[in-house]
Amino acid sequence: QNERALARLLLAMVCSLRGSACVYQGEELGLTEADIPFELLRDPYGINFWPEFKGRDGCRTPMPWTAGQHAGFSSAQPWLPVPGEHLPLSVAEQQQDPASVLNFFRNFTQWRRAHAALSRGDIHFLDAPEPVLMFSRALQGEAMLAVFNLGPDPVTLCVPAGVTPLAGHGLGGALQPGGMLRLAGYDGFFGQLPPTQG
Repeated sequence: QNERALARLLLAMVCSLRGSACVYQGEELGLTEADIPFELLRDPYGINFWPEFKGRDGCRTPMPWTAGQHAGFSSAQPWLPVPGEHLPLSVAEQQQDPASVLNFFRNFTQWRRAHAALSRGDIHFLDAPEPVLMFSRALQGEAMLAVFNLGPDPVTLCVPAGVTPLAGHGLGGALQPGGMLRLAGYDGFFGQLPPTQG
């Protein structure tokens, strides 16, 4: 329904969970999985099990650097086709758009560097109604709350007492009076928690 918002949310979420953040090529652009025709498949699994399983080629298409021939990936014919829907999501196109998924990812990872709790802190999952994921991250006196609405519809929920909104991450969740958090569909929130709550 809103692929750009969902891509931003999932990138922020995967970079906020405990462990190494793993971003597969194209996720930082918000690329969708390509629908590769059978005659162009390269993956043996996709060829053998078509059409029940189309294989892995749909997420192995060339990285779109520009909107030009072969998406700027190569001057030669690449081993898999470049889907037409990926051309407007090329790096060159997204660099010009401050609201693009690529620029969100760049800004978010820079913001994340300033919060060691997100990269090295302990994690504690908190009860939240579906489809919301809520957890805290804590390290050496810094305690943060992270909340992600994984659904398309807006939600309002109660968050722990004493949370203070953090700015600069690029997500739009708004803390309301009384400790109620309002999230749009595919939106998130980060807040500072009192150290004892991390």
